[in-house]
Amino acid sequence: MKRMLSLFACVCALIALEACSSHPIKPEADNIKVSRDEADKDCKELGDVEGRVKSVKGTFEEALEDLKLDAARKGANYVQIKQSGAMGQAVRGTAYWCD
Repeated sequence: MKRMLSLFACVCALIALEACSSHPIKPEADNIKVSRDEADKDCKELGDVEGRVKSVKGTFEEALEDLKLDAARKGANYVQIKQSGAMGQAVRGTAYWCD
């Protein structure tokens, strides 16, 4: 019985610690700033990101949302747009984390 209580206490402690994790399960694209301007010098580059639409009727805004989601998966909060397709169905940039 004592062993079961110890195991239960350990499981509860692990659940409590996991609840305090800093990364959400689903990344949030809402808090990502997108601009053609260069990132500040103190920002950390996280890599290239890309956004695309899945249909020929897709819009630039949909491609931009896909780009922001890609950046969110990398932990970014700023994206500098480097290139966009002529039809607005693809956009590429560089993701950064800025304090």
